[in-house]
Amino acid sequence: MNHTAKCPKCEATVSSIKFEVADIAEHGQNIALGGLYLCPSCNTVLGVGLHPEAFVSDIVERLKA
Repeated sequence: MNHTAKCPKCEATVSSIKFEVADIAEHGQNIALGGLYLCPSCNTVLGVGLHPEAFVSDIVERLKA
Protein backbone atom coordinates (compact mmCIF):
# COMPACT_ATOMS: atom_id res chain seq x y z
CA MET A 1 0.00 0.00 0.00
CA ASN A 2 1.36 3.42 -0.93
CA HIS A 3 1.16 6.09 1.74
CA THR A 4 1.10 9.62 0.41
CA ALA A 5 -0.24 11.49 3.45
CA LYS A 6 2.23 13.99 4.83
CA CYS A 7 2.42 15.74 8.16
CA PRO A 8 1.48 19.41 7.69
CA LYS A 9 4.31 20.52 9.98
CA CYS A 10 7.37 18.35 9.24
CA GLU A 11 6.17 16.97 5.87
CA ALA A 12 7.21 13.43 6.81
CA THR A 13 5.20 10.68 5.13
CA VAL A 14 2.66 9.40 7.66
CA SER A 15 2.26 5.63 7.39
CA SER A 16 1.21 5.14 11.02
CA ILE A 17 -0.23 7.32 13.76
CA LYS A 18 0.80 7.66 17.39
CA PHE A 19 -2.11 7.70 19.86
CA GLU A 20 -2.03 9.32 23.31
CA VAL A 21 -4.80 9.37 25.88
CA ALA A 22 -5.98 12.81 27.00
CA ASP A 23 -8.75 13.98 29.31
CA ILE A 24 -11.66 15.86 27.81
CA ALA A 25 -12.68 18.55 30.27
CA GLU A 26 -15.47 21.07 30.52
CA HIS A 27 -15.28 23.92 33.04
CA GLY A 28 -12.29 22.25 34.68
CA GLN A 29 -14.01 18.90 35.23
CA ASN A 30 -13.05 15.74 33.34
CA ILE A 31 -16.04 14.41 31.42
CA ALA A 32 -14.53 11.72 29.17
CA LEU A 33 -11.35 10.14 27.91
CA GLY A 34 -10.12 11.36 24.59
CA GLY A 35 -7.26 10.62 22.30
CA LEU A 36 -4.70 12.62 20.40
CA TYR A 37 -3.63 11.36 16.98
CA LEU A 38 -0.01 12.43 16.53
CA CYS A 39 2.59 12.50 13.78
CA PRO A 40 5.12 9.79 14.68
CA SER A 41 8.00 11.99 13.52
CA CYS A 42 7.37 15.33 15.24
CA ASN A 43 4.37 14.74 17.58
CA THR A 44 2.20 17.36 15.86
CA VAL A 45 -1.47 16.83 16.71
CA LEU A 46 -3.17 15.58 13.55
CA GLY A 47 -6.54 14.98 15.13
CA VAL A 48 -8.49 14.57 18.35
CA GLY A 49 -11.32 12.22 19.21
CA LEU A 50 -12.92 10.10 21.88
CA HIS A 51 -10.82 7.26 23.27
CA PRO A 52 -12.30 4.30 21.35
CA GLU A 53 -12.07 1.65 24.11
CA ALA A 54 -13.37 3.98 26.83
CA PHE A 55 -16.22 5.11 24.56
CA VAL A 56 -17.33 1.52 23.85
CA SER A 57 -17.02 0.55 27.53
CA ASP A 58 -19.17 3.53 28.54
CA ILE A 59 -21.88 2.55 26.03
CA VAL A 60 -21.88 -1.08 27.27
CA GLU A 61 -22.18 0.04 30.89
CA ARG A 62 -25.08 2.37 30.05
CA LEU A 63 -26.89 -0.41 28.17
CA LYS A 64 -26.50 -2.78 31.14
CA ALA A 65 -28.10 -0.25 33.49
